[in-house]
Amino acid sequence: MEGKIELVSLGDLIDRDRLASFSKYLSYCVLILNICIILGFLGLAIFTQEKLILNNLVRIAFGLAIVGVFSFFFSSKINKAEPKSNLLLQSSFILAYFFILLELTGSTQSFLFPIIYLILIISAFYSLLISTVLLSITAGYFFYSELYFKSQTIQEFFVLNGASLLAIASVTAFSLYLGYMYRKNWMEKIKLEKYTKNVSADKSKDEAIFSNIGDGIYAVNTMRELILFNPQAEKITGWKAKDTMGLPCKKIMNLKNEQSVSICEKDCPALAVWNTGENVVRDDMCYPGKGKTDIKLEGTYAPIKDMDGKVTGAICVFRDITKKKEVERMRSEFVSTASHELRTPITAMSGYIELALNDKVCKVDSKASEYLNKAFQTASAMSELIKNLLVVTKIEDRKLEYTVTNFSLKDLSEEVIDVFNKKATENGVELKYDSSPHLKVKGTVVSRSLDVRADREQIREVLNNLVENAIKFTTEGSVTISIEYDEDFAKVCVADTGVGISETGQKHLFEKFYQVDNSATRAVGGTGLGLYITRSIIEYFGGSIWVESEEGKGSSFFFTIPRALG
Repeated sequence: MEGKIELVSLGDLIDRDRLASFSKYLSYCVLILNICIILGFLGLAIFTQEKLILNNLVRIAFGLAIVGVFSFFFSSKINKAEPKSNLLLQSSFILAYFFILLELTGSTQSFLFPIIYLILIISAFYSLLISTVLLSITAGYFFYSELYFKSQTIQEFFVLNGASLLAIASVTAFSLYLGYMYRKNWMEKIKLEKYTKNVSADKSKDEAIFSNIGDGIYAVNTMRELILFNPQAEKITGWKAKDTMGLPCKKIMNLKNEQSVSICEKDCPALAVWNTGENVVRDDMCYPGKGKTDIKLEGTYAPIKDMDGKVTGAICVFRDITKKKEVERMRSEFVSTASHELRTPITAMSGYIELALNDKVCKVDSKASEYLNKAFQTASAMSELIKNLLVVTKIEDRKLEYTVTNFSLKDLSEEVIDVFNKKATENGVELKYDSSPHLKVKGTVVSRSLDVRADREQIREVLNNLVENAIKFTTEGSVTISIEYDEDFAKVCVADTGVGISETGQKHLFEKFYQVDNSATRAVGGTGLGLYITRSIIEYFGGSIWVESEEGKGSSFFFTIPRALG
């Protein structure tokens, strides 16, 4: 780093356009000087008989002037490519003329001689490279002047000029050191100014974002003390940012869950993101409002890290979802109430239709029997829809009850196959359990059974949905259940040879009320809730579900369930 700083010139720190502009101006000044020297020499040669034009120094100046005029035509290109190089070129011409003038006025005895020190000091402050070049030209001048013009020996040269050379070298060395320190400090100052400017710009941008964003934002340090509180957070909570800084988050936010249990004390999201390093999303938070009604909040927590990756705090982006929660509550109540109210008459209607179809109860002709069968199927479909709506409502309200036990997936799969075997046979489909993958146990398994841990009846519901769908959409071929195990999960596959699912359909398949739009699905029908319920159940127990399918070549539905520990 030090070596790099030493080679930096002020030209590197000055704006390139400004340096190029100054260098171009200097080029024109040197051109005028060169033209004047040429015209002056020609004037002396034409109008006078003086011996001045025969002087070697004058002729050298005349030659340099001619070279300078020709070099001007290249200086513009040099200046565009590298302004510092052109500056060095023009400075060399000026210094050469200065040495000629110095020689004409008495060399080291000239009244102009001290200017050499000033030139070397200025160049040392500007650039190490330029200072070195000028010092070399100065030393060359002394050798040429004393040894060539005065015909001195080298020994005489050092005896007569040693003190002057030593003084020049000492001044130059000291100036170089001061120049190095000056350039270093200036460079650090410029870097600091740029950094400060960037930080100020970033700060202004961040403040603008924090001030105008529609969500509330607050941040805490590792002591869970507030270090940031934006205007929207002020609006939601009623606190002023200046009054919250440095105070414990618990005192200001005092968040609780829907059961009125303190989140700050029992389940702090900031601690969760610090422990896991991952974002935490909560939609069950309540802020104690000024009135009797709490403010429902949804928030996303993320860790704040320094440049070394060390956690220094946490930030939360939250919003008021009180109205949203109220709408959801009203919707759930409506669906639940409507479903319960519809269930009784539909069940009664199904019962009466079933009685009407019973030959022992009443006699109906074939046409009436056909209509009654269609009515019974419709009533059964409505009953299934109502059942699914009630399950969805319980899932979304987190009121679905589970009983977690250890059980065998193989035994459960065989039970499901027994239930749907008759329906599969009626549809011309072979329903079977593939026992060979059951033996595939990936990874190292030590003293552990192949049981899984979940709610057995809920996983039965999952298998029922997948197998029933597979039979519905398979006109010929087979539906196969298979199971594989790894160290942590059991993976179940329900594969069919049915119509298959498009790529677009696969993306939305597990969404609520979504049904694949093709002729096969329209003919079969359905509520569009079965796979949504299936996904919700699987994810609740820490598993995942996905589908692999190709249109016309069947589908394979996979889901995983954690294995039992014992």
